[in-house]
Amino acid sequence: MKRISCVLLILLVTLPSCAPAPEPPPAPLKETTPDAAPPPSAAEAVPDPPASTTLSMHYMDAAAALAADDLEKAKASLAALAKESTGELQKLAQAAADTGDIAATRERFKALSVVATSMDLPEGYAVAMCPMYKGGSKWVQKRETLHNPYFGKTMPTCGSFVN
Repeated sequence: MKRISCVLLILLVTLPSCAPAPEPPPAPLKETTPDAAPPPSAAEAVPDPPASTTLSMHYMDAAAALAADDLEKAKASLAALAKESTGELQKLAQAAADTGDIAATRERFKALSVVATSMDLPEGYAVAMCPMYKGGSKWVQKRETLHNPYFGKTMPTCGSFVN
């Protein structure tokens, strides 16, 4: 009998400790307005996003003009891209627009394309690559027949889509 009493006593003492702990009461709701966002702390400072993360159609127009060997149209499109852009994209587009011949424009277009191919692309556009131009060069164009801006009319379909 003593043994049963001890077992019962142990069970009575240990059973409440097996029950799940009660959940703490919810924190009181803070009143917020839909447009209000908490200000970031100094440690959480977020840089301003770029004006646009989607690649401009002026870039694609320049690529198409280079593929057609149309230097003047390519330079006009690159100047328009520079005018609407900021930062590195602006500098590279302006440098490509300021060239004197199509070979130099294509060389600078390659540098511009490094930035352009990392941006969000408009619907229906993809990154293409020419393995033969200066160790491999990418560009963005409409997903259809390739129009290589690096070799123009001499090799218009050289390359493939990479995404």
